[in-house]
Amino acid sequence: MIVEKKHLDNFTILYVEGLIKLGESAEFFSSALENVLKNDSTNVIVDFTKIDYIDSTGIGELVGYLGKFTSQNRKLILVNPSERIQKLLKLAKLDAVFKIYDTEDEAVSSESSSAPNTATPARA
Repeated sequence: MIVEKKHLDNFTILYVEGLIKLGESAEFFSSALENVLKNDSTNVIVDFTKIDYIDSTGIGELVGYLGKFTSQNRKLILVNPSERIQKLLKLAKLDAVFKIYDTEDEAVSSESSSAPNTATPARA
């Protein structure tokens, strides 16, 4: 798994590549989110463009960190999940919990103009 980080305005963008599943990759993903949580004061966008697979462990990490970011009045936003991952999120009813956008630009534009944690997700 590869995670690259970029700062843009009030956002830290994590570009994740590979699989997020039980074991090392989920731990690595979790540590990347934890690093942003502790060391940055920004909102976070996780770019799913190059995520090939996510299992329940990875979904659990996302849900856990959504709570942590929300408790700090920060946002955890998902961008460009594959159709398969979108179906998984919808099946778990997490599409109503996470803010999900098609593009990074759309996420930054929409979330920059909204108050923390009050925007309506782009997808239903």
